Amino acid sequence: MVKQVEHEGIVASVCGNKMVVRVVTSSACGSCVAKGHCMPAENRDMDIHIDSFSGNFETGEQVTLVMRQSLGMRALFICYLVPFVLAFTALIVVYQTTRNELASGLASLFILVPYYFMLKMFNQKITKSFGFTVKKK
Repeated sequence: MVKQVEHEGIVASVCGNKMVVRVVTSSACGSCVAKGHCMPAENRDMDIHIDSFSGNFETGEQVTLVMRQSLGMRALFICYLVPFVLAFTALIVVYQTTRNELASGLASLFILVPYYFMLKMFNQKITKSFGFTVKKK
């Protein structure tokens, strides 16, 4: 059985075979009953762009976005684990070779520049691999 992640959303726009679905995301405190008494709620709208879908959808319609859970794990790997490993490795290697803390700290930060530049270059390819499917609610 394939595990899936689902989010409720509202169709913001439909144009041909492309759709924008607005999803309200909230922090852990955003859904708390006492959120109004301790701090402002951290709810924000996020627009998800769907490039291809099947079915008839109208603006304002409530839908459910579905994504395989393994894709979420891949996103965590690309966005968090790989940069951490790169920065930590650069920190250790440069410090062991130079014994200079400033150089090792700067190297661990600057090693991320080419990584994020490569992510930007391959943005279209990466985006296509993270596909949502849309279901009527």
